[in-house]
Amino acid sequence: MPHQLTVTGKTGPDRTVTAQVLQNVTQVLFNPDLKQVRVRTSESGNIKDFDITAATTITVSVSAGNYTFSVA
Repeated sequence: MPHQLTVTGKTGPDRTVTAQVLQNVTQVLFNPDLKQVRVRTSESGNIKDFDITAATTITVSVSAGNYTFSVA
C-alpha cells in the first residue's frame, strides 16, 4: 500500500527540509531518547533520519487503509 510521510525537520548539520513528502514508506521508527524519526522507503530500502527535537506535532491518520504520518 502507498503509505506516505510528510516531515519538516533537520536531516543533518545545516540541512532542513520543509513539508518534504516521502512516498512508499515501509517503516517509521520513533526514537524519543534520540529525538529522532527513522524512515525506510521501498525505493532501494532508502533510510532517512530526521531530528524531531523542535517538533511540536506528530500526527498519524488512516484513510482507506493508507497511513499518513505528519511530523512538524
